[in-house]
Amino acid sequence: MDVGIVIGGIGFAATLVLILLEVPVGVAMGLVALAGCSYIIGTEGMLTIGATTIWESLTNYTLAMLPLFVFMGNIAVQCGLSSRLYEAMRTLLGHQRGGLAMATISASAGFGMISGSSLATTATMGRIALPEMARAGYSQSLASGTVAAGGTLGILIPPSTVLVIYAFLAEQSIRQLLLATAGPISIAILLYFSAIWFSLKISRSSATERPRSSKQERLNAWKELGPPVSVFSLIMLGLYSGYFTANETAAVGLVLVIGYGVLSRRLSKKGFIEAATDTAKTCGALYLVLIAANLFNFFLALSDLPFSLTAIFSGVLDSPLMVILLMTCIYLVLGTLMDSLAMLLLTVPLFVPVADAAGIDLIWFGIYVVMVVEMGLITPPVGMNLFVLKATNADIPMVALWKGVLPFVAADFIRIGLIIAFPVLVMWLPDAAR
Repeated sequence: MDVGIVIGGIGFAATLVLILLEVPVGVAMGLVALAGCSYIIGTEGMLTIGATTIWESLTNYTLAMLPLFVFMGNIAVQCGLSSRLYEAMRTLLGHQRGGLAMATISASAGFGMISGSSLATTATMGRIALPEMARAGYSQSLASGTVAAGGTLGILIPPSTVLVIYAFLAEQSIRQLLLATAGPISIAILLYFSAIWFSLKISRSSATERPRSSKQERLNAWKELGPPVSVFSLIMLGLYSGYFTANETAAVGLVLVIGYGVLSRRLSKKGFIEAATDTAKTCGALYLVLIAANLFNFFLALSDLPFSLTAIFSGVLDSPLMVILLMTCIYLVLGTLMDSLAMLLLTVPLFVPVADAAGIDLIWFGIYVVMVVEMGLITPPVGMNLFVLKATNADIPMVALWKGVLPFVAADFIRIGLIIAFPVLVMWLPDAAR
């Protein structure tokens, strides 16, 4: 066996162990990559590659939108859009049985349109929606499961930082990836509504229905939905028409959100500074991880491990379905061990060559990967959304969280099955825009 492949395998295993030992993902990947590159091409070559990779990562055109999307989400938080979204959806849906849970899912999707972060969506909606559902008689498990599941929508719905990272790692069009989310998002919301209905059928939650809101209250609710829906519509229309590039769309979206905050007097000077500070901290951490991931990709390429993995899969490459099913099993195992970003960074460099060799469209594959990783955010026992919710609501037993998310995990399995059986659900909009 080639020495490089052995070194690549040892490096991958070492990175996995370090992550499981709670070493930060960027540090684990970076240290292993530098050590591996030094062993294969020498210290001088490693230093050259390290300097080049840092420069290329910091100046990468695709990643230029990342700070803009993060800043846009932080500005939205400072403007109080999250609470207003929930209030609006509660006004429109709260009179139905399970309406508050549906309002939580809808508001999470709306907040995800602006924040692009699952963890931020979960933490924010947990503070707002859980007390409301508790007062309405929802069981603790259903209420917490709804918030955790709704938070996962932030990872897929544009703008999505995870899709930007996939586009960077797999060298795919971020425009095509963002367009490809339209079908899966719609299916996700419908299936989550079905999961709520099913949970209410089999549980003893009273889920008290609220009186139907007045016509004026519903009109005001639609007005509150205007800003986030307008930003999202601009993103999708701009991308579909080709009038804006993805980076230009991010810039325009940020300007619109800031303009909304200023004109509505909901964005203070202090809030703007806090949003900018949080953005700098978040992006600093993200860029560290991305630089480390880029180094790790180069190390794996030097070791020939991705090509060896393709050879291992060669027996099933004639069956793309079998390749996807095998990868799904791997992702489900990894989802019980680590967080979504670590899974994405570790597996994309290995799995993209295999998917490409099997003839799988890499735009479709990107949506599939994000959806499977998204499911890992709520899959017991290790789901980052579950831990975020537990951290912000210490009175919720972990068992209740696990029980509450099970119907939503089942809904995610159905969604993944649908896009595997009918790829057009993902590809219709990107194909139409080509």
